[in-house]
Amino acid sequence: MLRGPEATATVVTDPRRIVVRERLRFAQDLHDLLGPRLSAITLQCELAHRHLDGRPDTARDQLAQALSGLRDILEEARRVAHGYHCLSLETELASNRELLESAGVETEVTLPGAVLPAPLQTVLATTVREAVANVLKHSRARRCRLAVETGNGAVRLTVTNDGVPRTAPPAAAGLGLRSLTERVTAVGGSLRHTRIPPAHHLLEARLPLP
Repeated sequence: MLRGPEATATVVTDPRRIVVRERLRFAQDLHDLLGPRLSAITLQCELAHRHLDGRPDTARDQLAQALSGLRDILEEARRVAHGYHCLSLETELASNRELLESAGVETEVTLPGAVLPAPLQTVLATTVREAVANVLKHSRARRCRLAVETGNGAVRLTVTNDGVPRTAPPAAAGLGLRSLTERVTAVGGSLRHTRIPPAHHLLEARLPLP
């Protein structure tokens, strides 16, 4: 057992590490959970602005979706602040399908046959958010497929789109994908993304089932 100054130093250092770790967790949660949603809402508002004159009903629907999304973000921000957040994969797939289709992207969704544990749902739902945000920001997709399948002791999420320009350089992993990789590997999984010639992109997350 440490005594004297050494013991005091240990007591002071540990709380500091806890505070730093908690700040990093909070920052990562804000980026991973809320960042893609804010990007999606920005896109919805931009689309609504374009349709104000020629298609006011469409603009009204997109603004209503954006407002609903902002309410959801407010609630999620409260949960993140209290250290609790658990996302529904089915809900996330449905909302992102609606978002993609509102942007003119034909979307197919395949759900798993079994109910997944809550921690895995949260990781996969976060992956769906980031993947769809990237599809909308960086591609010219007309079709997108979101599929979740189970088998051989694992769950596999794939997000495929057809919007990669033929002359586009290989995509580099940005902050969002690096952060997702950390989340996926933390539960023993793997994450990869690759271009499929001539113009498709695939993101795949594979997590072991308990």
